[in-house]
Amino acid sequence: MDKCYKSRFLNINPAEKTFLVHRDAYRDPEVFALEQKKVLHKSWIALAHEAEIAKPGDFITRTVVGKDLVLNRDRNGVVRGFYNSCRHRGAAVCRDRGGNSKSFVCPYHGWVYRDDGVLVSTGSPEADAAFPDGFCDGRTTLLSVPNLQQYAGFYFVNFDPDAQSLESFLGGAADCLQMISEHSAVGMEVISGVHEYEINANYKLLCENSYDGYHLSSVHASYVEYLVETMKGSGMELKPVGAARSFGHGHACFEIAIKAGRAVAQWIPSMGEKVREEVEAKREEVIARVGEERGNVICDTHRNMVIFPNSVINDQQSVLVRSIVPTAYNRMMVRAWTLGPIDESDTLREIRLDNMLSFLGPGGFATPDDVAMLELCQRAYEATDVEWNDFSKGFSAEEITREGAEADLYDELQMRAYWLEWDRMMNA
Repeated sequence: MDKCYKSRFLNINPAEKTFLVHRDAYRDPEVFALEQKKVLHKSWIALAHEAEIAKPGDFITRTVVGKDLVLNRDRNGVVRGFYNSCRHRGAAVCRDRGGNSKSFVCPYHGWVYRDDGVLVSTGSPEADAAFPDGFCDGRTTLLSVPNLQQYAGFYFVNFDPDAQSLESFLGGAADCLQMISEHSAVGMEVISGVHEYEINANYKLLCENSYDGYHLSSVHASYVEYLVETMKGSGMELKPVGAARSFGHGHACFEIAIKAGRAVAQWIPSMGEKVREEVEAKREEVIARVGEERGNVICDTHRNMVIFPNSVINDQQSVLVRSIVPTAYNRMMVRAWTLGPIDESDTLREIRLDNMLSFLGPGGFATPDDVAMLELCQRAYEATDVEWNDFSKGFSAEEITREGAEADLYDELQMRAYWLEWDRMMNA
């Protein structure tokens, strides 16, 4: 980018090395309504992991960018996504969060849908006889979502009938998902339990925060002190090394090689000597399977990635997926769930969950402080007349964030990549 650019939301001056974002993008209800149509409903949104619907009949229900959905694996093993609404009068056909069922029954008038979405009964033989011939033979089915695709076990949904393929959309972010699937030779599973909480802030603030390395030392000073303390007497150094990366289409991450401990597979003293042999054996297995260079990246590199526009995947002390559900211009609901290898031992699973809870859990080192910062920001956007946010750290005229770039770990390239894509879609 070598020319000045200005829109309603962006003010970019490469010569002065400034990149500004207007605060209306966070605080204007009309902007939020517009971005739902132009951005959220036209992007691929992370929905679930294949492990959640592993067996025929398994189903889950989710709300994704304001739309209620059922995702299931039918009796023939086909994965399907439906709108959770009866074709008769509109009631939800499934009120459970998940389970296993061969059919879905509307609670209002008793319409019964097979697990492939086909209507098989309108409630009783008498009711069936009152409808036209063939009415229960496929004429009225649950409405499928326009696009449902998976990559490396992650299912995504897109409500735009003309959407590009998921793999094309993911670009360089696809390899990060692939590396998570390579944590285990036998596959990953969703660990039982989920955290759900609300934040009084615009959803994009959590996206920004999720891969912002710049705030680590100020907001999470207590965690850094904790890591330093755990390293004492071990001979290990706490020297974060990493980079901010852009993958195109608004996706980006920061990745950092740091001795913070991973069940797959990085041992640190706080794990205890008893588990050291098991962690190091797991590391050897990963490297033997995928090669030394890639194996070292999987085992040693902590990665926070945002898949544009609202899916966060933290591959660090554990693997945490944050599905962000925007509920208003200044409010979001976060659904956070954890992945782990199917063949993981009880000992390593305990370490994984302890790592996740102690840092990214609702009461951990990071999350409460982050939530407080996001709500402070939102308050200022709505209660002051300041117009622009500054994302200029590390910006240069040579930066090409849409096609992919790399910058210092503590720069803001990843956020500039996000905002360029968001602005492009808003002005399409």
